[in-house]
Amino acid sequence: MPDATIREWLVNGRRPWTRYELFKPTASDQLSYAIGVYIGDGSISRWRNRYFLRLSVKDREFADKFSCTCAQILGKEPYSVRYVEDRDRYETNVANVSFCKFLTRGLIELDQYVREHPSGFVRGLADSDGCPAVTTTKKRGKPWFFVQVVVATSTSIRLLRYTQTILGKYLGLKATLVYKGKPRPSVYKNRLFHSRKKVFDLRISRFSDVKKFSQVVGFELARKQKKLDAAIAVHERFGSGQGAVEEWTRRWEHRKGEWTLKKSVD
Repeated sequence: MPDATIREWLVNGRRPWTRYELFKPTASDQLSYAIGVYIGDGSISRWRNRYFLRLSVKDREFADKFSCTCAQILGKEPYSVRYVEDRDRYETNVANVSFCKFLTRGLIELDQYVREHPSGFVRGLADSDGCPAVTTTKKRGKPWFFVQVVVATSTSIRLLRYTQTILGKYLGLKATLVYKGKPRPSVYKNRLFHSRKKVFDLRISRFSDVKKFSQVVGFELARKQKKLDAAIAVHERFGSGQGAVEEWTRRWEHRKGEWTLKKSVD
């Protein structure tokens, strides 16, 4: 057997007895982001000897971003994104056995890569499960404007505590756990199921930390980052009183549980 062939197996990770190229993890912002997205919204399935990393989301931008990120990590062309009409979701699949096995190692083994690039991990988790949280209400009878960042929503206290540690120790951001209640009942095969698990938010509430989050972590998804930056700008200019509420509601409207930019506003 030629020495050049053996050298290629050793250098490039190719093996004559496998159908896939071995993934060699190297710490990077992209890898940390992929870990965060996988833990937040991703799933891995197996069919025979093949493994698939799947992301199924309502946001096309998110699916495209994850596709490109995984392609950069694996040195491939961006993976295809398809619209699944009956689910009203965009899906992308990454077929790489060793990459999938790497992601399923769990946080204890993935921790060394996360700590090298903590912002990427938090950003991936926030793109999956997080959002800017803007509140317009009354406090002691007066209008009140409040902006927070929900980094993640989960039933896993372990995951949220881990992320809380990453935020505090490596990024200097204080985050707290907020009890949200129990998940809504779900229907499966015409039967209603009630979960006994409790849901928690991991939130950044102090305004200085909200600003810092936007600067050192941020959301990769444009619609989330745009909303966060707009809320920060309103708070900095108008404070947290009536003026801020009026300015925010002039440009944004609350529909279906989410603040969206009014169509009449550029």
